[in-house]
This record gives sequence, C-alpha cells and structure tokens, in this order.
Amino acid sequence: MFTMRTIALKLFRAAWANVLTSISIITISICLVMTMSVYIWNANSQMKADIQALYGDMDLMVGYNPDQQQLLTTQQIEDFSALPGVTQISSVSIAQTTVEQEKNTTFYTVGVENDDLVKSRYHFAVNLGLNDAVLSENVARIFKKSVGDSIEIQSKNFVVQEILPTMKGTDSPNIILLPNTIVKTWMNNSQPQTVGMFALIKTKDDLAKAIGTELKQLDTTLRVDIMSDDDLFKQNFQSLMVFMVVLSVFILLISSVLLLSTFQLLFYKIKEQLMILRALGASVKQVRRIVKLQLSLIISFGVLLGTTMSLLVIKIWLPQLIHVLHLPDARTELPIVFVLLIAVVSFFILQIMTQWQVAKSSRLLPLQIATDNEDLGLQWTKWKTIMVSVLAVIASLLLLQANLTGTGSNQGALFILMGTLLVCGIILLVIPYLFTAVLQMALKPIRKVLGKEAFLACQQLMPQVRKNMPIVLSIIGLMVILTFGSSLMKTLQHNDLAFTESQYETAVKIQNELNDPSLTPAVIEEMEALPSVQYAYAQSNNAYIALKLGQEWLPENYTTIDIKKYVQIEKLPKIEGNLQDGLLVTKSFAQRHKLMLGDHITVGTYNFEAQQDMPTGELQIIGIVDAPIHHADLIVDWSSFLTSQDQTIIEDIMVETAHTQQTIADLAFLEERWPALKFTDKATMIEQSNEMFLQRWSLFVGVFIILIVATCLGVIQTLLHTIYSKRGDYAIQRLIGLSPNGLMKLILTQVLSFVLYGLTIGTFIGLILTRMLAFIDDGSPMSYDLLTIGITSITLLSATLIVFALQGYWISRQKLANEIVDI
Repeated sequence: MFTMRTIALKLFRAAWANVLTSISIITISICLVMTMSVYIWNANSQMKADIQALYGDMDLMVGYNPDQQQLLTTQQIEDFSALPGVTQISSVSIAQTTVEQEKNTTFYTVGVENDDLVKSRYHFAVNLGLNDAVLSENVARIFKKSVGDSIEIQSKNFVVQEILPTMKGTDSPNIILLPNTIVKTWMNNSQPQTVGMFALIKTKDDLAKAIGTELKQLDTTLRVDIMSDDDLFKQNFQSLMVFMVVLSVFILLISSVLLLSTFQLLFYKIKEQLMILRALGASVKQVRRIVKLQLSLIISFGVLLGTTMSLLVIKIWLPQLIHVLHLPDARTELPIVFVLLIAVVSFFILQIMTQWQVAKSSRLLPLQIATDNEDLGLQWTKWKTIMVSVLAVIASLLLLQANLTGTGSNQGALFILMGTLLVCGIILLVIPYLFTAVLQMALKPIRKVLGKEAFLACQQLMPQVRKNMPIVLSIIGLMVILTFGSSLMKTLQHNDLAFTESQYETAVKIQNELNDPSLTPAVIEEMEALPSVQYAYAQSNNAYIALKLGQEWLPENYTTIDIKKYVQIEKLPKIEGNLQDGLLVTKSFAQRHKLMLGDHITVGTYNFEAQQDMPTGELQIIGIVDAPIHHADLIVDWSSFLTSQDQTIIEDIMVETAHTQQTIADLAFLEERWPALKFTDKATMIEQSNEMFLQRWSLFVGVFIILIVATCLGVIQTLLHTIYSKRGDYAIQRLIGLSPNGLMKLILTQVLSFVLYGLTIGTFIGLILTRMLAFIDDGSPMSYDLLTIGITSITLLSATLIVFALQGYWISRQKLANEIVDI
C-alpha cells in the first residue's frame, strides 16, 4: 500500500517538467518582488539622505522676512526651546559684507554657531573662534586664499579654517561663514538682545507641523518654513511615490500572472492525474491531501530558491552589474528581517491562492475535470460590460477631480495616478477581446498571403488567448515598466541638459564675479582675434530703468547686449534703426503696454534727492523679440547712451569654440589682467551633470536590467512549457499531413504572435500611462526613450525566435510513432 505522500511524490515524478517549471517560475516571481522591494527601500533611503544633505538635520526654519525689519531675540529663542518636541535650536544671522576692500560687490555672509545642527545645514566641520572664517571654494579662488591664510571682511581680519568644496554639476556659491556673535552685530536694526535673523529647529519625529503651528501662535508675524513642505522635497517625494506605485503595480502584475500561468499549467496536469484517481475510487479527502502536499512542496521550494537567488542578486550580482556598466556605486541595502518577512508573506499568499483550487479540484467528478481542462473559451459577458462602464466612469471622475483640485498638488497627483491606473486596467481587460475579433477578421487575408500554416496557427490562437493571457500580461507589464521608467529617466536627463544649455549659451562662459568695471566690451576684439575662438559677446547685469507710459513711471530692468553680434549669429532677426537710442522689447511686454515698432518712450532713473523718477532721455523701439534675453523684457546695445549713464558692467562673456581646452588656455591673458574672472565650460558641466544623474539612478538602471532579464526568462520558460505540453496536438496535425517545416512555422507563428501582441499593447499602454502621469507636472516636457524600447523589443523577439526555432526543430524531428505513444 502507498501512503498519500508516496502517491503525491510518484505523481511528481510523472510530471517532473511541470514541477520544475513551476518551481523556477515561483523563484523568478519571488526574485522580481524582492528586487523591486530593494529598489523601493534604497530609493526612499537615498531620497531622505539627499534631502538631509541639502537641508541638514533641521525640520523647521523660523524667522522674519527682510522687509519686516525684525530680528529674533533671546527671549524668543527661550520660548521656542520650551515647546514640547523641540530637541535643538541654532541661531543664524545673514549680512552682505565687503571682502578685501572690494567695493564693486558684496558677499553673502552667514553667522553660525558651533553646534551639529547648523554644521549639518552648511556642511562645515570646524569650530569657529571669534577670528575664524569658512569660505566657499569660489570665494577662496577669487581672493586666492587657502586654509591658514588671513582674509579681511568688513575691515576685520579673519583666519581661513576651512574651504567648502563645490558639488559636482553646480556652480560654487559665493558664501562666507563667520561666528554668529560677530555677524549679528552687522545686521540692520540689531540690538543687544538680538540672536539672529532666523533659527534652525530640530524636532522629534513627525512633530514638525504641530510645532510649526504652535510657533505661529506665539507670533503671527513669524515666517515658519517646514522642510517636509518644501517644494523641492514635495516634488521629489511625489515623483518617487508615483514611480514606486507604478513599479509596484506592474511588477506585482508580472509576478502574479507568471504564477497564474504556472498554476494553470500545473493544475492542467494535476487534473489529469485527479481524473484517473477519482475514476479509481479516491475520496475527496484523499485527493485534497495529495494536491495540497504537492502544491506546498512546490511553493516551499520556489520561495526558498527565490529568497536565496534574491539575496545573491541584491548583494553580489547587482553591485557587479553596476560596476560592469561603469556606473557609480549605489545603495543595495536590504535588512534580512525585511527579506524574511517578504518570503513568509509570499509563502502564505501563494498558499491562499492555491487553496480554492485544491478545494475545487478535490470535489470535481472525472468527466467534470476533463471538461474543465478543455474549457478555454473567451467570452464577453454582461457583468464585464457593467464593470468596464463603472471603471470608466470612476476613472473620468478621478481625472476631472484632479483637474479641479490642481494637477500639481498632492491630491491632484493622487487622483491622476488612480485614474491612469484604472484606464490602463480597462485597456488590459478589453484588449484580448479586440485581439480575438481582429484575428477573426484577418484569417482569410492571412491564408491568402502567408499560406495554410500561418492560417492554421492563427486559427488555433483564438482559443488559446485566454490560456496564454498570463504570458501576454507579463510582456505588457514589462513594456509598461520599460516605457515609463526609461521615459522618466530620459526626461530627467533632458531637463538637466536643458538647464545646463540655458546657463551656457556657448562652449565657454567667463563670469566677472567682482563686477570689475575695468572689464569692457573692447576686450571682445582681442578674444575674437585668437584662432581658436569662433566668436564672443558680452552680457551686462540687469540695470534699473523707468519708462514713462502716459502720465506714470513704470519701473523695469534692462540688459545690454551686442545686437549686431546677436543678429550675426542668428539669435535675433535683422534689426534696423539707430542702436545708440534704440530699444528692443519682448512681444509680451509690447502687447501688455500697447507698444508698437517705431514708438518713442521717455526713460528715466531714480533720483534719490528728489525721491522720484526723473527723465534722462528718449528711446525708440527698433525691434520686438519673441522671448526675454537674460531675464529682461527690455534690451539695449552696448553703444546706447544708457551704458555710460548707468555705468553698465559686464556680467558674463560667452565664447564659442570647437576646441574648449585650447581656447581656455589661449584666454589665460584675461586671468592675468583680471584674476577674479571665473572660467567654466559647457562640456565639463554636462559631464558632471550626467555623472550626478547616473549616481542618483545607478541603482535603478541595475534593477531595471535585472527585472527585464527575469521577466524575459519567466515568459520564455512559460512559453516553452506551453509548447512542450501541446506535443500531442502537434503529433495529430503531423498525422493529417503537416510537414516538419510547416510545424516549425506554425509554432513560431503562434509564439511570435503572442510576443508581438504583448510588446505592441505594452508599449501602447506604457506611452498612455507616461503621457497621463506627465499631467502631474504639466509644465515639464516629456521625452520618450524609443531607442531603449526598440532595443529591448528586438532583443526579446530575437531570443524568442532563436529559442523556439530550436524547440520547433526538435519537436518536428521527433519520430511520429514515439510521439503518438507519449500521448
């Protein structure tokens, strides 16, 4: 006599291919879920670390706006400290100071204490004494100072104790850190009880908003900034949450449908065994025990192997992959407790998923089992019509509500996300029926054009649509993640590039950081005489101007450029008129104030003695341009009378060249005359920006590749087993005259049809999802990474073609007699 365990194991041996396939797909599914979890865990940790690196440990910043002309006092700091939940406070002062007797410009100077809170905010390490200073890298470069040197600030000498490095991909700010006890005395309205302009506050977890409310109750005129409400923080958090939700939904979809496909194949084989057992007289209880034991063993092995493989992927293969791709190192932390929790939860979820099938299988009669195994129809029912209609109405209401509340708000983003996922769900539900209908209409043309084998393959596809939907859904999920993820990365990279391009109009940028008036446009001729320089032009700072429109003076800013050079390099259309008293205005400014080409405008400047604007001359509008230049709606030429009247200063010089490093070397004579000039080039800034981008996204790139490979393996393995399980059908078709080559064509047509179907619909849904989620940040353009999508699709199609050509060849070359016996 055999025990139930023995019978279950013997049945395993009879269906070893099904068992191994099921275990391997469960392994891949668990690996997908855990890899997704490690990305979400580390991406969230990385975002918090980035925010902390930017703002330090502070949770609140409290103070007054400059126009309020109020400063924080000792009593206020004591009141703040007394609030429950406040753990640390640090006072900070701000002043504009003169450095090294440089009178043309002032420097942003911060007065700080020596506590950890302010050190985390401004990223310095030393304790400052009364005569100590910390300089940013650019201030140290301007005045040629190093650690230990003396620097004069506000006619007082300080010793440089530390130099703050510049973050890659950014310009070094001009900032000086000094002891707060000194800087607070330099602020306007400073009194003996003054402690600073604002205070940094650290609170206990999740109490920042409550404490912020209490601070406003102490003084309603206080400005209270909560770091978690900062636009940058909220935007990053919102983007990360949207991406995590989309990634989670579609990875879980892929994992679920792979498992569903596995269980369909497994139950198909098990039901054949159960049909024989029930026919031999096995009881419901005995059948239930056999099926339950088989499934528990399969799930246990799958979860164990999946957990082991996940740890290998996360701890060994993922870092190696990132290294092979020459990407910056990324966090790959995942607490072992979290791993075990995912494994246990996955095991119980899989057990619950299979219990209903165990109960159903054990109660079926032999003929019911046989009928159920062959019931593969795909029918549209009334309840599906009702469900699709309800979902469509809900999705429309959510998207409408998002538009009403504002697409950029947290609530609006949530409504768009929910509505978009519902739209994708509706498409997924409807597409199989449309696919079947289109296939039915295309049968006759397919037979005429492609032959009887392709016709036979497509005819047999229709009853297989339902059975193979898990495979198709896996490919769809993969393409949605690929399309959305790659487009998101491409968009962020393009935005970074666009920002750099906006800052660097030419290959080299020279900044007059000390606003030295001795640097004049005459130097441009010397620069353009160099062989490596194609052209150069100067841009001024934005200066004040008053326009008399009607009886009122309109305060505005204007910028100064070389109009002829701008026309020559086609940055402006042809301009006709006298440049000395000519004025260019933007189209929006002209429309706003009803100005036309040729109009004369009285201009003036502010007279401090008379305390009002006074006329200084007249300008004529000689051109209307599409967009502002240098953030100004009013533009004049360097030859304009305004430049001498207002003592216009060159702020930037733009230099175009094809040989950046050679040009910088050739321009060294400028640095000898004006040592404080700052030379930067576009190529270096783009390279640093890309490096920072890859550093932020290197983990995602590695995870992305693993997800794609794992999904492709799962899909191909499932398809392999599906084709293998149909050997009996293929043997019958060979009996009735189908040639071996015809059978290969039939198999490849069926497999490639499902793969192409999944790739096409997945890309379509991915593009829709990406476009709809882009409404969350409506002002930002969206870029689609069609190259990555195309390469992945071609790779999957090529792998499918090679694998199934080999399998089709092997099946078609088997002896027909042996195949009939196996049936």
